This record gives sequence, structure tokens and C-alpha cells, in this order.
Amino acid sequence: MSVMTDARNLSEAWSRDELPSTGIPEASDISNSLREINSVSRAFERRLGAVLAVNPTDLTAMEHLIQEGPLTPSDLAARLGVTTAASTLVVDRLVALGHVERTRHAHDRRKIVVVPTRASVNRAIDELMPVIVGVSRLVEELPDSEREVIASFLTRVIDVYRTAVDAPLEGL
Repeated sequence: MSVMTDARNLSEAWSRDELPSTGIPEASDISNSLREINSVSRAFERRLGAVLAVNPTDLTAMEHLIQEGPLTPSDLAARLGVTTAASTLVVDRLVALGHVERTRHAHDRRKIVVVPTRASVNRAIDELMPVIVGVSRLVEELPDSEREVIASFLTRVIDVYRTAVDAPLEGL
């Protein structure tokens, strides 16, 4: 049992005052900054979704299509972690909004692939460019030695998150 689900805590409402006794380390400037990056990143995704007039699942579908190229509805379903029926609904919504088109597969004419429209990709890129360019400029300003330290640290943070994501789910 984890500290937060310990039996002694189950009969009372949780209070933030309990945090120091959970073993959670004090927040550092770095952990606070990582948390803020995560929060601002989610807010930026919500903004991009609002600009494109799509929900989070549809935005994730668009990200896959832009980054990976044309996908079949089944491939898209697998990447989204949804059923093919749910993927079809996502594609239907994106087609209706003009974000994607269904076209024949280039090599297997029996298959249909989903392709983002140029106008939609351009709109997304218009929103993304200030962030991409801004971060790129910050990286360029760093001396090589600092880049190496930061890259190593971020890789290790990613590994911590991947380990947590890949951990077996308890109680399921």
C-alpha cells in the first residue's frame, strides 16, 4: 500500500497538510520549473485545440498525422488507443472541419488513408512556430557544455516518466 492509500488515512478527508509526512521531497526550483513547463504545455495544447476547433483526442490525431504522415484509420486508432469505430468518428469530425481528407493509399488502392489538409497544417504550424523558434533560440544561446548537461538531465527526467508510464497498474 502506498503512503497515500494507507489504511489509517482512509477514514478521513485528505488534507494538503499531510504532504510532508508522505515522503514527497520538498519542491526545488527545478522541479517547480518542470511542473510549470508541463502546465504551460497543456495550456498551449488547449489553445491550439481551440484555434483548430478540435477536442483533445482530435488534436492528438492531428499531431500523429502531421508527424507521421498519412495513416489508415486502423493505424490511427492504434496510436490513439481507441477502437477503429472511435477512430472513424474522430476522422469524420476532422473531415467535417476541413482538417483532413480520406484518400486512397499510394501503394494499395484498396486501403484508405487519412491525410491532413495543407490549410490545417499551415494553421497549426503558424501557432507552433513562435514556440519552436523561441526554444531553438534559447538552445542556440547556450554554451555546448551547458547544452550537454541540460540534455542529459532532460533525458533522465524522460526516463523517470517512461518508467512510471510502463509500470504495471495496481489493482486492475
